[in-house]
Amino acid sequence: MIALLGATGTIGRHVAADLAERGADARAVVRDPSRSDVPLPVVHGDLTQPQTLRAAFDGAERLLLLTPHGPEQDLHEAAAVEAAVAAGVQRIVKISGGAPSLGPNGPSPTAVGHWRTERLIEASGLRWTFLRPSFVMQNVLSLPLTGGLLLAPMGRAPIAMVDARDVAACAVAALTGSDGDGAWHLTGPAGVTFADVVPHLGARRYVNVPRKVAAMAMRRRGATPFEVEHAIGMAGYLASGADGAPTDDVRRLIGRPPRSLEQFFEDEKGT
Repeated sequence: MIALLGATGTIGRHVAADLAERGADARAVVRDPSRSDVPLPVVHGDLTQPQTLRAAFDGAERLLLLTPHGPEQDLHEAAAVEAAVAAGVQRIVKISGGAPSLGPNGPSPTAVGHWRTERLIEASGLRWTFLRPSFVMQNVLSLPLTGGLLLAPMGRAPIAMVDARDVAACAVAALTGSDGDGAWHLTGPAGVTFADVVPHLGARRYVNVPRKVAAMAMRRRGATPFEVEHAIGMAGYLASGADGAPTDDVRRLIGRPPRSLEQFFEDEKGT
């Protein structure tokens, strides 16, 4: 039995769909069990109410740990790990942060939270797989366009962007296979810049907005202090070029190369 946390998000919904298509023995752990948009059986489990997780994981041998970003992310994940151990889960597959960002002095609270959870899982005695994706391609679809300009504080360094569907495929491989233990840095096939994204979005050019200006704009739009700190911290990290080198880990896990940026946008046109 496989239990999924995060089955309704950008990556998790693809994991759920793939497992459902395979007829896998799996269930989604969701806050609202009346949801009809999940293609798997659902059970109630709420990360903000840790006492609900033990029963939700009962009978599961493997757990996908995928939680939304937030100021209490590491606390929620710690509660999930504790419940998984108590329920007899044998292996955790965690969707983590980009490999170069992880550490006690990571560029954002989320990066530090991912690092803390990884250390906790390592100490739990469970088997584990850490999937550490680079910047997810789907995120570029929500970037603001103003007067035909793509405005973002992401610098001009290459980023080895990865398709969320490839991250999901790697998660399914780890959840259903006998291999995959360890940490995997998931990237696309090549480093791309935000200038490379421009023609696919129909913009005229990319404008590298100073991070201070981007932070002010986010605050004006009502972003929380956590959201601003996370976004600006990660923008600085990506602008540094720290996550620009592609790896072969997607192919090693799923037996095919990852999708390119061009393939991603071509698929978007067909949806």
